[in-house]
Amino acid sequence: MENNLNGSDEISGLPDALLTHILSFLNPREAIQTCLLSKRWRTTWASVPVLRFDYKELVPYFMEEWQDENQVKFVKFVKGVMQNRERLSLDTFEFLFNVWNKHLCNHADLLSTECILLGLELKPRVFSVCASMQAIWGCSEQIFTCSSLRSVTLNIKSVCDIFDEFLEPRAISLPHLKILKLDSARVNDNFFNMLFSSCPVLEELQLCFCCLHVSFVSSETLMSLVLKHCNIEKKLVISSPNLVHLDIDNGTCDTNISLQNMASLVDARIQCSYLYVNDTLESSNRGLNVHKVTGVEATNCSDFKILKSLQIRCSDLRILFNSITFFLKKSPNIKKLSLEVPQQLHEMSTEEEWRYARSSYVECADALLNREYLELVLITDLRSTTEERFRKLVDELYLLAKLRKIRLIVFVRCTSNYYYLRNRF
Repeated sequence: MENNLNGSDEISGLPDALLTHILSFLNPREAIQTCLLSKRWRTTWASVPVLRFDYKELVPYFMEEWQDENQVKFVKFVKGVMQNRERLSLDTFEFLFNVWNKHLCNHADLLSTECILLGLELKPRVFSVCASMQAIWGCSEQIFTCSSLRSVTLNIKSVCDIFDEFLEPRAISLPHLKILKLDSARVNDNFFNMLFSSCPVLEELQLCFCCLHVSFVSSETLMSLVLKHCNIEKKLVISSPNLVHLDIDNGTCDTNISLQNMASLVDARIQCSYLYVNDTLESSNRGLNVHKVTGVEATNCSDFKILKSLQIRCSDLRILFNSITFFLKKSPNIKKLSLEVPQQLHEMSTEEEWRYARSSYVECADALLNREYLELVLITDLRSTTEERFRKLVDELYLLAKLRKIRLIVFVRCTSNYYYLRNRF
């Protein structure tokens, strides 16, 4: 405190590496402004290892007729920073440039491409870009042949939200790439073949809102695979012997997904219309924890000997009962079974739906009667608790639980509380 009162500057006395690390948490404009503090700070910003350029953050919003001028200012600023920066390798380069005005897209594409190429020249390890499809496609070959990259995130924006062209660089050579994240891209088998053959240490692949014209995903190194809200155009086979984490959330997609050769799978969250589980999944001896499965169908599938907790989400009673039966028969050590019944309208009446699902329910009841010390958790929305379909499901499950040492609980999501069903209804 005495030193500070005397006017000394302890921060300026810190090592350069620590100062540049502190400045990396600021946006480039704020980092550059520190050059006014003292001579000590005059060139410190030029060695910052992280550059994050966000158009919305760095350029104030004006009326539409001024947007073209703003883009020019933004790119001029980016170029100035890159050209006056010391020629040191970057740790992180982020470039976020969204333009939704159709009349300005061509100009914005050219500006974006220039900035992306400048960033690649500094050999970053972490590379993240949010720009138009045309801009990213225009420098895709440079992106996928930048040998310094460890992590790549491409968020592709389109004015009309249409997947026009495949992301298909002429060559891929990323010897150090471990993480690849694609958002709103269209890819095919050729892209994946090149990717897995040219990225020998790729461990994490995340695809969100992508269009997948892909029949096979196979990798010996992949440890984490995430597919979120992707449009899968044909049957997809996923085969990765070292895959540990699998997350598939495809909503109501009707495309079949087949899981094969997953000896290391530990954690899986799966939600899709059709899932075919290959018998090679039995070798998952590290512990399989499937959190969400919707509409499960399988043939010649061996036991899930390690599976202990399972959550099934389904609004179709027949598929729900079939899924319960399948996993109870194949999972001798399962201790907790959670059934999620979402709020969803059906064309069939309640009686018709139960009549349609009767044979499946009989098999499900037999499977439940053969189990003891099982915890059944029924998850629903608050609105569903008054539906005749849900009340009937509660009564049926309660009768089964009463015959065995099965604990039956309901979780009403809107209240964040657990209830014993018999006491609640």
